[in-house]
Amino acid sequence: MGLLTKDIKSLDDLLRQGLGELLYSERRIRRAIPALRSKVRDPMLRRELDDCLQAATENARHLEEAFTLLGALPGSIECPAIDGIFISAEELNDEIDGYHVLDTAIAAAMQAVENYASARYVTVIGWTRELDRPETARLLQKCRARHQHGADSMYLLAERRLNAQAGRRSSASRSVASPMPLAS
Repeated sequence: MGLLTKDIKSLDDLLRQGLGELLYSERRIRRAIPALRSKVRDPMLRRELDDCLQAATENARHLEEAFTLLGALPGSIECPAIDGIFISAEELNDEIDGYHVLDTAIAAAMQAVENYASARYVTVIGWTRELDRPETARLLQKCRARHQHGADSMYLLAERRLNAQAGRRSSASRSVASPMPLAS
């Protein structure tokens, strides 16, 4: 059996496995965002997290519909990769002192989540196309597009706002904590 939850004998089996992992991922995202949002101070980042939460809800609905289109019951299958991203983010967040840096770290974690999910959707969409399931592929493409939009939005927010705020706070605290030595 290996790493997967059951023996995979066909591309159709692999597709259902992938859909199950994506459903788990969307549900995991929905569970994690409220805790992350409660730590965020930046109002624009809060709005982005709200958008991610709404997208994960819509994506879960679309995944359930995809299962139905395939004649299968929706089933969530544990996805260690998405769990690992969130575990790493939670551990890092516990070590951060300073809300600007924390906001930046949360945006980075969500960008990783969004990019991972987008990549997984690309793979599963390819399988649906190979299996001549264009309606399912179109449905999943909407989910992929939401994740790609989320990743791009987090990146832009970090680049245009959060990183600079965190950088100013970090350099200010460094200059106060350990002044540069004078040249001799």
